[in-house]
Amino acid sequence: MSVTDELKQKIDAWIKKEGRNQYGDARDTVYAGGTPLFDERSAKLKDRYEYILSRHPELREDR
Repeated sequence: MSVTDELKQKIDAWIKKEGRNQYGDARDTVYAGGTPLFDERSAKLKDRYEYILSRHPELREDR
């Protein structure tokens, strides 16, 4: 599923407002390998916005 520019802006504003890190997690979250976007099973990087939406699906809702 593609993420529209409008939804990306909404997510970025939410991250800033909530004081979260660039992945939408708590600011002090530490990741093995430095990023939560690396999928070890496929050896590919996930899209940052799709990752955030998988953890915070309420951001997709119109508000």
